[in-house]
Amino acid sequence: MNNNFTIIIDTREQKPWTFEEHVTAHHKLDTGDYSIEGLQEIVAIERKRNVAEVANNITESRFQDVIDRLKKIKYPFILLEFNLDDVMRYPIGSTIPKKLWSKIRITPNFIIKHLLDLELEHNIKIIFCGNSSNAEKMALNILKRIYKKSLIQDNNNV
Repeated sequence: MNNNFTIIIDTREQKPWTFEEHVTAHHKLDTGDYSIEGLQEIVAIERKRNVAEVANNITESRFQDVIDRLKKIKYPFILLEFNLDDVMRYPIGSTIPKKLWSKIRITPNFIIKHLLDLELEHNIKIIFCGNSSNAEKMALNILKRIYKKSLIQDNNNV
């Protein structure tokens, strides 16, 4: 099976995954941080580095715009570079200074509720990857599977 596809990395992605053994290109993506050239309307991967980023995002109206765009994608993913334990311990381990913890209104249960809503109400796949390296490997596996699936579908439509 042919794996000669180009991974698109959004130009706004800071410290992007490298996909060292794969062809990449940097272009502005309307949806997500990573996709496949020519299949941007089919697959989108949104990357979240830490729990604090997710906690901030779920309270921002512009994140709802991201969700609205992801819902229109056939294969939408959010890859989390942390694990469920990190969510349950939040804000411990976050970059938020301890003196501000008493002012935080976002609880671990609030975060879990929103992640579940993304899965259940919007069919966006949420994957806890544990760390950046695992998330990059997961992203590559997702992109390979979807590329292969699109080739099979294209061949069946010929």
